[in-house]
Amino acid sequence: MVVGTGRSGLAAARLLASLGRRVLLSDVAASATSPGLRAAVDAGARVLPLPQDAAHLDRVHLVVKSPGVPGEVGLIVAAREAGIPVWSEVELAFRLLPVTFNAVTGTNGKTTTTALLGHMFETAHVPVRVLGNIGTAITEVATELSVGQELVVELSSFQLEDVHEFRPAAGVLLNLTPDHLDRHGTMERYLACKANMFAHQESNDHAVFNLDDPWVRGLGHEVSSRSDGPQVTFFSTLSRAGADSWLEDGYLHLLGGERIAVSDLPLRGRHNMENCLAAATMALVRSVPLEAVLEALRTFPGVPHRLEPAGLVRGVAYVNDSKATNVEATLKAIAAYPEGTHLILGGRDKASDYRPIARACVEGCRAVYLIGEAAPLIGEAFERVRIEEQSVDVPWPSVHVDLEAAVAAAAAAARRGETVLLAPACASFDQYADFEERGRHFMEIVRSMRESST
Repeated sequence: MVVGTGRSGLAAARLLASLGRRVLLSDVAASATSPGLRAAVDAGARVLPLPQDAAHLDRVHLVVKSPGVPGEVGLIVAAREAGIPVWSEVELAFRLLPVTFNAVTGTNGKTTTTALLGHMFETAHVPVRVLGNIGTAITEVATELSVGQELVVELSSFQLEDVHEFRPAAGVLLNLTPDHLDRHGTMERYLACKANMFAHQESNDHAVFNLDDPWVRGLGHEVSSRSDGPQVTFFSTLSRAGADSWLEDGYLHLLGGERIAVSDLPLRGRHNMENCLAAATMALVRSVPLEAVLEALRTFPGVPHRLEPAGLVRGVAYVNDSKATNVEATLKAIAAYPEGTHLILGGRDKASDYRPIARACVEGCRAVYLIGEAAPLIGEAFERVRIEEQSVDVPWPSVHVDLEAAVAAAAAAARRGETVLLAPACASFDQYADFEERGRHFMEIVRSMRESST
């Protein structure tokens, strides 16, 4: 049984059906007209009728849970009580595919680090596929993979909830800041999901950790204390003490002693230096030649929707950071554009505390524009900081019906040399299918503005 008919659930169902397994699909919100669902049914899967209850688990030997499905769903609880294994799609892929996994997780920076690590393998002419949370489900391309191929996979905490034997040859945990607490409940539970990535690694595997993050550093020391555990490596952008690779005096000092000037890199911001150190360390422990790592660092163009330049209109720069779906990511975006910024926030709340954004806006943000379901919550957080902390310089956010209206308001207020930054700090699901769709809409709005201004 596959529970959840999102991208990875449908990919897992098609793969299992192609292997001759009898597959049941469970999703109370599944659309019969979905092309992905039709493809799974054409491959041999059967959609369970409503209502769905524990009786449907009769003769089920394995449950594959999509990442979007909480563990408290009735069928999942019933399966566990009945002793039926519950796997994530990542676990299924690991069990079935004859490839080497290199895994990237963390609250922020996963996509950039994953894409950059893939670029390093490609620069070294190593056969590689970049998969997972970055866009393509691992099982979706199962028939295209071959023995000896490297996989670079971006993994969310949801994908790591139900792994049992998953063992990447190398794994990195970038950072851990409050996110998805509406699902995990506590930071400890959130960390436990991330820690699953390293639980089954052995002495010839590699685990890479961010020394600057206290949650990550603690887990790294815990993993390094295991007598049968992986080889542990730390990176830091704050200090060389205890780090195997670090940032100092305008240079990235890489594992093995080589260094590269930050000015030679196309990425900007301290958070991106973390991503560069993480990817380079992962590549080097996986024996990617140093020359390829350095070349990849110099030539990596970045990823869509992550501090992506959208264009210049009447001297105002527009930047798409739609992938900033939590508070910490937005704070990093603000730090990258610290002056004359017009910030667009909002979407679907994830039980976040927006007060740190209000404090960060005091220095560099000229104006703040709110959209989506979370607009009242964000506005309330700004007001609390202004009143309770007597911070009179906190901007007064304005509320707008949608992204197009917010961009129009920002465009009307922004001066030449300033920046309009979309960094929402929220999920997109109130108005968009995903953050990519939100980012594409922003890019389209800016493109239309450019065309009308010429």
